[in-house]
Amino acid sequence: MDVEAINFRKVKVIYMSMEISSNYGSYYNNTVYNSRVNEATEKTKTEKVQSSKEKVEEYYQKLCKKFPQITFNTKGGVMPGNANKVVVNMSPECLKKMANDPEFAKEVEWNLSGEVAANAQIHSWARRDGIEVYGRTVTYDANGKREASCGMRTANAGNN
Repeated sequence: MDVEAINFRKVKVIYMSMEISSNYGSYYNNTVYNSRVNEATEKTKTEKVQSSKEKVEEYYQKLCKKFPQITFNTKGGVMPGNANKVVVNMSPECLKKMANDPEFAKEVEWNLSGEVAANAQIHSWARRDGIEVYGRTVTYDANGKREASCGMRTANAGNN
């Protein structure tokens, strides 16, 4: 065998093994890289969800402190209030929007600031007119739209 041929064959063999190694390395590196990118993305999504939930919970606590006379129902369903208890049924989407949009929160909070006085006024007028309010419901939908209703009956309706 000629020296050149040996060198040529060694180079060729070395070159071929480098190519295989290089392909395997690329496959391995891409797989590991993609796996790490996916893990980081999932971690970021989880952190955002937790951060968002924490932000909403923090805002909810602030809202309760700002309006201590109001009981907020954000779990869904409708809870009625009475003369001594103002209940606001607020959609969770509304609360989330308030936590993330200060202008929207300001608007809804302005409406909330009148709830206690409105409740007292309705019950006062009803007593004056001989009517009993047996349930007042206040709801705020996802867009902050407020609706209120109440059930009434004549105060002496049960005495007949």
